[in-house]
This record gives sequence, structure tokens and C-alpha cells, in this order.
Amino acid sequence: MEPTTPPPAPTDNQQTEDLSLILKIVSFCIPLVGAILWFINKDKNPKAAKSACTFALIGVAVGIVINVLVTVLGGLSN
Repeated sequence: MEPTTPPPAPTDNQQTEDLSLILKIVSFCIPLVGAILWFINKDKNPKAAKSACTFALIGVAVGIVINVLVTVLGGLSN
């Protein structure tokens, strides 16, 4: 059996690199994209993964609040 070599450790630059502003906005507007970005980046770039997850969760929360407000205000108009 051949010895396997572990994958190279990420450099400090990779671990401290954050998501671009465009990807943060997309993660906020489309939380599914944020979840996908989290899965892609969780091992090789944890800071970017955390940003994607944070903006996706904020986007979900804002969406829920907007839906509740529309439902309540829409019910008051009848």
C-alpha cells in the first residue's frame, strides 16, 4: 500500500481572504447561493465560508420579517 500524502495546508492568505462584495450581496438576496458558497469554502477558506453563511442567514431572516409584515399589513387592509 502506498503512503498517502495529506493535502497541503492552506496558507494564511487563503484563510484570511473574505468574499467579494458581489458574492455577499448575492448570498443575501439568494440564500441558497450562500449555502452553496459555504459548502465550497468551509475547508479551504473558513473566513469566506463564514461570510457567505452569515449573509445567507441574514437574508433568510429579512425575508421572514418582510413576509410577516406583508401578511399582517395585508390582513389589516381588508
